[in-house]
Amino acid sequence: MHPRFQVPAHLADDLAADPRPVLLVDDLVDTRWTLTVAGRLLRKAGATRVLPFALAQQG
Repeated sequence: MHPRFQVPAHLADDLAADPRPVLLVDDLVDTRWTLTVAGRLLRKAGATRVLPFALAQQG
């Protein structure tokens, strides 16, 4: 899988030890697919909730 679609090991370890919400920030969204994939991976890594936030929307 492309490295930008992987949860870094140190973050996965932190979430496994202490599950908590994660604020997911994207600079520009178009189809929201990146937020969807990243959010799913963060939830699988142990995030209790993923709160997506986009700075701008295209289209």
